[in-house]
Amino acid sequence: MAKVRRAAFSVDIETWGPSPGAEDALADLVDALAALGFRGAVTSVGGLAGGAGVTFSVDVGVSAGTGSPAEAARSALVAFETACEQVGIAHRGIARVDVMADAYLDRWLAQEPERYAGVSEIAALFGVSRQRVAELRAKPGFPAPVAELSSGPVWKVSSLNRFLQEWERRPGRPRRAQSA
Repeated sequence: MAKVRRAAFSVDIETWGPSPGAEDALADLVDALAALGFRGAVTSVGGLAGGAGVTFSVDVGVSAGTGSPAEAARSALVAFETACEQVGIAHRGIARVDVMADAYLDRWLAQEPERYAGVSEIAALFGVSRQRVAELRAKPGFPAPVAELSSGPVWKVSSLNRFLQEWERRPGRPRRAQSA
């Protein structure tokens, strides 16, 4: 008999809320999903939709026409609804379902988080003074800040690095214009 290959997905489900009593039943939801054969469940309450949420792993068989993210989502939703019913979590509908192949999830988790910088950090990154940063802001191509806080503007370091790679920097001070 041929061995059936499995595909693993991480599924994240969030419900519209608030879910009365959901906070007390979240631990029971983890156990109910485990009893249904789903592993690694992590629960939450609140989120953007305000209801109960859960992230867990789903394995689906891979053969002709199966093993898809859609199949993983369907399987996860059935298990989630069954587990919610078993533990008494009532929600106001599914707000969001995200499905990621485990290989993609591993890459996503390995990404370095975005860093942010203010004027002082840019000066250090570029090797210039804070005053020069103010001048550079006027150059075409200098990225716009992502936020203007009371302490000053803030940029994504990734956009600053792109500018820094493209910046045609000339060493030394610019020459002063000669008076006639």
